[in-house]
Amino acid sequence: MAGLRAHARRAVAKVVAGMVAGVMAGAALALPSAPPAAARGEELLRADFTGGMAGWRAVTGSLSEWTTAEGRATVDTRGQTSGRYLTLDPRLDLPENYEVTARVRVEATGGASSRPFNLITDWADPADVRAANLAAQVMPGGGITVARPLATTTVCSGPGPLVVQGDWFDLTVRRARGVVVVEIAGERVASVAAREGSGTIGIGVYLAKVSIDSLVARTLPQIPSDHPTQPGGCSWSAAAKLVVVNQSGYDLEGPKRFTAPKAADGTAFTVVDEGGAVRFSGAVRGGVGDFTAFRPADAGPYRVVVEGSGSSFDFGIGPAWTFRVAYRRAIEFMSGTRCYFGDAGVSWAGFNASQCGWSVMWRDGDTYSFEIPTLVDLYAANPSAFEGLRLDTAVYKGLRHPLPADAPEIVRLIAWGTEMLLDARVNTTLWKEQLASFLAAYPDLSPWVPRALYEEVRDYLFPIWGQQERGRFNSAYDYTAHTGDLFQTYTQLGTGKGEFPPGHSIRPNLDMYEVALREGRADAGRYLAAATANARWIVDNLDWADPRTTKGQRQSEYVTVPSLVRFLTEYPGHAPSGLLAKIEAWARTAVDRSGNLWDFRKYSADRWTIPSFSGGGTGSDPNETGNVAGFAAPALAAAGVVRDASLAARLREVAAAHVDNIFGRNPTGRHATYRATTERWGFEGADLGWFSEYQGGVGMLQGVPGVLDGSPKNGHYPFNPAVGNIGHTEGWVSFNTAWNASLAWLAADRTAVRLLGPDGAPVTRVQPDSPVTVELTAPLNLTAGALDSAEVEVRVGDEVVEVAVKESAPDATTLRGVITPSQLGASPGEVLVASYGHGDFARSVRAPVTACARDSAPTVVVGEADSGVPNAEDPQGCSLAQRLGLDRDWPDHGSLVSYVARESRALAAEGLLTVAQRARLISTVAGS
Repeated sequence: MAGLRAHARRAVAKVVAGMVAGVMAGAALALPSAPPAAARGEELLRADFTGGMAGWRAVTGSLSEWTTAEGRATVDTRGQTSGRYLTLDPRLDLPENYEVTARVRVEATGGASSRPFNLITDWADPADVRAANLAAQVMPGGGITVARPLATTTVCSGPGPLVVQGDWFDLTVRRARGVVVVEIAGERVASVAAREGSGTIGIGVYLAKVSIDSLVARTLPQIPSDHPTQPGGCSWSAAAKLVVVNQSGYDLEGPKRFTAPKAADGTAFTVVDEGGAVRFSGAVRGGVGDFTAFRPADAGPYRVVVEGSGSSFDFGIGPAWTFRVAYRRAIEFMSGTRCYFGDAGVSWAGFNASQCGWSVMWRDGDTYSFEIPTLVDLYAANPSAFEGLRLDTAVYKGLRHPLPADAPEIVRLIAWGTEMLLDARVNTTLWKEQLASFLAAYPDLSPWVPRALYEEVRDYLFPIWGQQERGRFNSAYDYTAHTGDLFQTYTQLGTGKGEFPPGHSIRPNLDMYEVALREGRADAGRYLAAATANARWIVDNLDWADPRTTKGQRQSEYVTVPSLVRFLTEYPGHAPSGLLAKIEAWARTAVDRSGNLWDFRKYSADRWTIPSFSGGGTGSDPNETGNVAGFAAPALAAAGVVRDASLAARLREVAAAHVDNIFGRNPTGRHATYRATTERWGFEGADLGWFSEYQGGVGMLQGVPGVLDGSPKNGHYPFNPAVGNIGHTEGWVSFNTAWNASLAWLAADRTAVRLLGPDGAPVTRVQPDSPVTVELTAPLNLTAGALDSAEVEVRVGDEVVEVAVKESAPDATTLRGVITPSQLGASPGEVLVASYGHGDFARSVRAPVTACARDSAPTVVVGEADSGVPNAEDPQGCSLAQRLGLDRDWPDHGSLVSYVARESRALAAEGLLTVAQRARLISTVAGS
């Protein structure tokens, strides 16, 4: 669907609580001695800062550090070594049972140690922040820590609903029955034992900039029925759904499946629309429901209802849904995570510098992040989707080869990475490979990228391709010993870090082969030979049964199989024997490991996710988000070449399931992005984001749109959502580049070009002066309420035109345009080629240009009389019947006989008829 979802987005931390009226004019604090009774208890305190900071006393720092405006108080402590804490003056002692609510907005945080807002209660001695109190501390992004007392003893800490910087939320502390409950945005995040004794109220801000709108304290005459009698700690978790879907939506043209982990086989399910009408029905099998056949004309919202399990989150269905939701975020992520925030001219630029921890291109990239080739593929697979996508606020400073203002953002990113690698004079193996992808793609980038950059890269890269030394900018995770000679046959298998995937040099050598041919180099064959040798080694040596060769390559698994598929499809005459069978063996292994309720490709028969490895984070549950995000790339690459149609179909189902996994169809029921539910950083329609996000670190990814933070760990499978936020969570450029690869292959798998005749039927030949319709099927339904358009390249010989194609209606699945071959000077004997996409991702159709339309009759028929003479074609594509004028209207029978007699003589002279066949033809015509 080109439009936004109709139903309201769930925003758990965007609660704006209306406050009770009656604030005293001009007074900052109201401390009534005998307040009127209210439904929620007597109001003991109302602070709204309309009178400045009157009624408060600074415990640390000075009141002058707090500013007030529009009834709100703000303080910024990010530059301080200690927090800033206030208490009431005069003091207000809280009763045994009470409720205190602060309305707060976090403007900015100062890193992982930040405790943005602290609500302190039962504070016996407000002269000392570390003594006799209980502090509810909101963590960056919305987690909770409860300390007793502040900064001394942590009672508990845990997750909480998302708190978005810049949005208001309520923090409530409620005490009754000796238990203190803490709520964020109305959701309980902690319950702890109350401190013995009472005390007053305080507020504090640590390493953050925070605004406070109001603070209200009330008595609690009636204890809420759900108030606990025993403390439960920090145990917040979102309610687990028992019907688990892709929370955003499904592609109209793709698989549509969900998981109902508690439903028995045969349990009925329905897909219902917003009004509750049943639009589709089916039965659950093996915990999975399939509604692929449901192809509605409207986008929804819809939800799945399963007997005994309830209903799912709402979702949409529409053409190119995934691409519309994901494309812009993918580009925003790659733009927002560049080194030095886009200013290449900073004086301290360099490897492992501030704001560029492990790379010279992207902040937390590494030698094995594959940024340039995945961006090249993303663009090549669907160029029209990106040529109009630009980020006006993106910074590109300090580059020697600036691009024009109309350059697509994706092209700017490719050029950025290329120039940064070149200027660093890199000789690291995998970074040399990245430069090769730029050289190969340059003809498609040349409308915007200066040739001078291409020539610099060409002249730098060719001489060092076979260089063994690779000492500049080696990865900190360089666990696999190797040399930088890219002509060699690599026999190493990288670790679970993903730093050295098998087959990594195949595509780069094929790229260099094409560039060498283009440049007329005599050594072009060396690059093809190197690619061939590396493919041969994989065919002969890799055992897909060993999970270290597949999922064990973590986020870099997508490198291997697509490289093999590229070799097979683009260079079939050089492909090693057994290559297709090797690809099919990988496909069968992947499918065999995906037979479960999530359609999730497991690590092995007895383990769901990758095990621990060197550099893999904490415990036995490393973060494998990039493997999930990238799996569609090898699955769909293989699906395009395997010979078993059922195997290809299952690969497509499993590929879609991994996209669904990113969007919440997984045991946690969470999107991979922590801020998924927000409009600024997240994804349309997401209902529940990941548990947490990593603060700070090398990449400083918090606050970047589209970052993939986490994915379910082994302990979450097959369905254990209650274990919560286990294992390591941290976004990474390498995870998002794997996602780029999947988006590229998803687009390629959905793209086709056809040539249609006047009747709308496909044609296999065209005539010079007969208009032909060019039809493009591609994921281009990207603009709300508009007729999306694209350009298809049509070529005859050296003549090329870009044919504009457009949707016939919003939400159409195809785009069409018309061309007459004579516009390209086409004549019979030539070939017309229509194509969309670039490089290996180009999808094309070919049709010979003929003087006549195709005549399907096998023999020459005159009227109802069959002559039995074979209806051969001449070199111009005209059949004997067409040459003899049998498809025309004649004024009389004699004229027809005379013409056939004369023309058949010429046909016999051309060798298209024998003497006997000519005689039979004339006899048949004469008797007709």
